[in-house]
Amino acid sequence: MSTRNHGAVARLLDQTQGRGRLVASTHELAQQSGLSLLAVKRQLEHLTDRVVRLPGRPSCFLIVPPEHRQRGAPPIDHWLDDYCRAQQRPYYVGLLSAAALHGSAQQAVQITQVMTTTPKRPFAIGAIHVEFHVKRQLRETPLTPIKGLAAPLAVSSPEATALDLIAFAHCVGGVNRAADIISGLLPVMSNTGWRDALPQATEPDRQRVGYILEVLGAQRFANTVKASLPLKLRTVALQTTMPSPDTDVKQPWQVIDNIGLR
Repeated sequence: MSTRNHGAVARLLDQTQGRGRLVASTHELAQQSGLSLLAVKRQLEHLTDRVVRLPGRPSCFLIVPPEHRQRGAPPIDHWLDDYCRAQQRPYYVGLLSAAALHGSAQQAVQITQVMTTTPKRPFAIGAIHVEFHVKRQLRETPLTPIKGLAAPLAVSSPEATALDLIAFAHCVGGVNRAADIISGLLPVMSNTGWRDALPQATEPDRQRVGYILEVLGAQRFANTVKASLPLKLRTVALQTTMPSPDTDVKQPWQVIDNIGLR
């Protein structure tokens, strides 16, 4: 290896970090350095004190600045967007993680919940744990920029987050917990946000979230949800994982409250 190529990968990582990015793929490093993929990987093997391999293909590495090495990784908002772009994976931060970013969190969120279009295994980098959930209508989901983050990050809007919390209630601790989180999101919701988010939700989930909004006293938002529903509705259970006796159907939502929300 020539003297010029010795340490080329380390220099490229410095340049990448200087541009505000913390993720680099081996293909990118090979192209920029003129080295073979094998040579790039060998240089990376000598840089384990400053990079960690991320799962998936193409092969990507996360730069870990000195101030984050004790935790094993920088905060996820510093690098998740770059990682998903490198993996060519559509995504957004959703569910409890999105709710926390919008200011609704009854307790610390230990896992970053990411919505995507195809199955992907969860992984952990240092103290950071990431899990993925598949959503077919991902590209139609409204997103909201979050101020003050270190890098761009796709995050579902408060209203879309509420709808996801109902659709994926089994991933967040049930409908009761989802309703608690939605309550904390009310201050950052708007009718415009609801009108943007509702078309990507199923009719049963719109019924459920409309009922929950009414129970929470957010009648203005509940009315917007009601306007998106047809006049004739099928009866649905509030929580699908629990028995739903054909009694106590809540009108006008045609929802059986089988968890005693009200």
